[in-house]
Order: sequence, then structure tokens, then C-alpha cells
Amino acid sequence: MFAVLPNIGISGLANLAAFTLQGETSSFGQQHGEPWVSAFQSMLFAPFVETLLLCVWIEAAVRLGQKRLFIAIGAGVIAGLLHAIVTPIWFFTSAWAFFVYACGYLAWRPHSFPSAFIAAALAHALNNATGVALLFVLARFA
Repeated sequence: MFAVLPNIGISGLANLAAFTLQGETSSFGQQHGEPWVSAFQSMLFAPFVETLLLCVWIEAAVRLGQKRLFIAIGAGVIAGLLHAIVTPIWFFTSAWAFFVYACGYLAWRPHSFPSAFIAAALAHALNNATGVALLFVLARFA
């Protein structure tokens, strides 16, 4: 919920600003030509692979002695920048979401790596699934 609800607001505001300024808005499904391919990628593939990369970043930063807040903020900024390569507006939602995933990972890491990975990946998958569902609903009624 800490990732999903704020992301709905962030996405709405960012898309409204882009639309108002005649900038590029979200382009979900346009990369593959088929929205269902993007949905599968967003809900299953991306949470696994991107969360695994997040874990590598966090583990390296922890070993370098970085503070947890810096690690979480860094994860958000890096993920936001990488997602902005696809669509610039995705920076905002990705930065917030990966900050939350990193916090979840860091909170669960003392228990075990699998617990921490599942905490971050599950939040990631649920966040993406919510976004995909909203986009399909909007497309249906638009």
C-alpha cells in the first residue's frame, strides 16, 4: 500500500502535468505492440529481474557501509533514471516505488535474503499489477 496508493497520485499528477505541457505521457504497451505482452512483463518478469538488480545494489551499498536511508534514496533515483529512458514520466513513479521496495528489502534483510527478496518483489508485482489493471480499465472506458 505504501507503494501503490502514492504511485496512483504521483502518476496522475505527472501525467496531468505532461498532458498540460504537451509532453510525452505514459506509453504502456506500445513497446511490444500488444498490451498483454507488456502486462505479463510488468507483473511477472520485471518484478523478478528488477528486484534482483535492486538486491545487488543494496547488498553492495551495505557492504560499502552506506546508511540505509541513502541506500533507499539511491535505489529510487537510479531506478527512476533507468525507467525514464523508456518514458521520461516514469521517473516519478519508479523513484517512489523503488524507494519503498528498498525500504522493504532493508527491513526484512536481517531475517534472510529470501524473506527480503520476497518482500520487495511482492510489493513490486502488486504495484505493477495495480497499474496494469488501472490502465486496462481506463483503456476500456476511454
